[in-house]
Amino acid sequence: MGNIISQELKDKVLEMPEYRQGVNKVWVRLQDHTIHHNVFIAWGDEIVKVGESSDIPFDAEDIIELENDL
Repeated sequence: MGNIISQELKDKVLEMPEYRQGVNKVWVRLQDHTIHHNVFIAWGDEIVKVGESSDIPFDAEDIIELENDL
């Protein structure tokens, strides 16, 4: 599974306030309508953590929506 989000989503993330330096905290909706909260994205495009786990339970290509989760 890939953990790099699309350029379109990256552009959206980069407009959001950062959670920590270089890291954004978002929620995502997947193609199957599953929602994941506490998704951490580093440098605008790499999903590095979901909740407390560094295992990413979905493919970044399946994200259809994301919003700030501060």
